[in-house]
Amino acid sequence: MDINQFAYFFVPAFIIGEIVVRSILDWKKRRQTFPLKDVLINFSIGLIDRLVTTLFWTVIMYKAFVAIYQHGTTLRIDMSNWWAWPLALLLSDFAFYWYHRAGHEVRFLWAIHNVHHSSEHYNFSTSIRLSWLEGLFRWPFWCILPIAGFTPEVSMIAYMITRLYQVTLHNEYISKLGWLEHVLSTPSHHRVHHARNPKYLDKNYGGITILWDRLFGTFAREEEPVEYGLVKQLNSSNIVWINFHEYVSLWQDIRKAKRWQDRLLYLWHKPGWTPAPDHDNKRILGLDPNRTMSE
Repeated sequence: MDINQFAYFFVPAFIIGEIVVRSILDWKKRRQTFPLKDVLINFSIGLIDRLVTTLFWTVIMYKAFVAIYQHGTTLRIDMSNWWAWPLALLLSDFAFYWYHRAGHEVRFLWAIHNVHHSSEHYNFSTSIRLSWLEGLFRWPFWCILPIAGFTPEVSMIAYMITRLYQVTLHNEYISKLGWLEHVLSTPSHHRVHHARNPKYLDKNYGGITILWDRLFGTFAREEEPVEYGLVKQLNSSNIVWINFHEYVSLWQDIRKAKRWQDRLLYLWHKPGWTPAPDHDNKRILGLDPNRTMSE
């Protein structure tokens, strides 16, 4: 099985299998945490994302890795070394942390990432609720792998393993995992990330590990019950609006800005940023009504 078959067929099949298992478990327990309407929305968004990613974003990422590996670095990693794969996965996890964090702290990237947080429910199908444009801005963060000397193929596999691991985190069945909570990104940590509770806002960005959150001060434990979704819930089933509503809000803010500097800062500052009323160099940070407090 080559890398394209793995990316385009095995990963979606694995996700579908996970969702089927979860549905059976929900039915047996007579729980209502897996509403059909939400699942259909997630699948509709996710299948289009899979199509766009297959045709465009994965191709762009791989070609970028090839160009960097061939022309942008002289480093070469021998994968026969015992530490080579652990290092590749650690670098991929590092890339995921900063990509994920940027998706919450940079407004124009939040306009993309908020799609993933817009559901009021949390289950395996939530993992495929991804913006159709997310892959366009994802690949630069993973360029650290070919720069470090990993082949494009190894870089892609490390990236896909990191992404695939995320699917397993989107569930409420698995509680806390003891000492593993200190090292790995777990379902408990990721539930915190998807929460809209004020104390959980912008926490637990980790992909496979939770090490970077602990190191850079973005870690929070699951303590109080989690409420999922955006701070101001979207309340829409329109998959086009779900994907692009934040761009509309961003454009409206840019249009009303009186200075070009402020228009640019609306793009790059945190969601909720607004210029001070006196338009001096002071800036105030607010809370964007369309963002989540959470992955």
